[in-house]
Amino acid sequence: MSKSKTASRPAAKDKPAIKPATIRAFAALDLDGTGQRRMVRLSDRLRMSSGAPSANWVPAGKLHVTLKFAAELPASVVAALSKSLAPLAEGKPAPPACALRLDAFPSLAKASVVVATLLDEKGGLAKLAGKVDKLFAKYGVAPDTREYKPHVTLARVKLEYDARRWMRPEYAEVAGDVRAGALTLYQSTLGPEGSTYEVLARVAFAIEP
Repeated sequence: MSKSKTASRPAAKDKPAIKPATIRAFAALDLDGTGQRRMVRLSDRLRMSSGAPSANWVPAGKLHVTLKFAAELPASVVAALSKSLAPLAEGKPAPPACALRLDAFPSLAKASVVVATLLDEKGGLAKLAGKVDKLFAKYGVAPDTREYKPHVTLARVKLEYDARRWMRPEYAEVAGDVRAGALTLYQSTLGPEGSTYEVLARVAFAIEP
């Protein structure tokens, strides 16, 4: 009597985990009307001044103060994060106005990114950035470990450049103070000609009398 042979079954394979959809996003402060005009004038003056290097200048509509950037924000939390961010601005005054200082990353002597630093002497911007950082962490984004330095990116230099003579301090000194007008959550999409921004949520600060 022949023995029946049991057909061998292939071992079950674990299905690969499906990675949740994510987006590039950042929370930022949009300057109020006066601050925006002052920042544009500063950028234009710097761009047209003697010794300006070849650079890609940030358009007026993209000038902002980043509070928190997330390379991979779960798309499923955008609505909840937007709702959580709103109370930080709604019905509240904007952080104190700040004077400006021209600077560059990684340094003025080896400039790659040209910025206008906001002199946050009262700490209002740093305090707000800390609150935003905690909210992002609540929705799965790693907290920042570096000291927060509020700034507006003005240009990206095409070749490393010694900007110490070109970036004259008085340009920023005469520009005037700038202040935020709204807190905005943006989506950033990379493209062949740079990033494009889409507003996901925006809340204006209270207008002071």
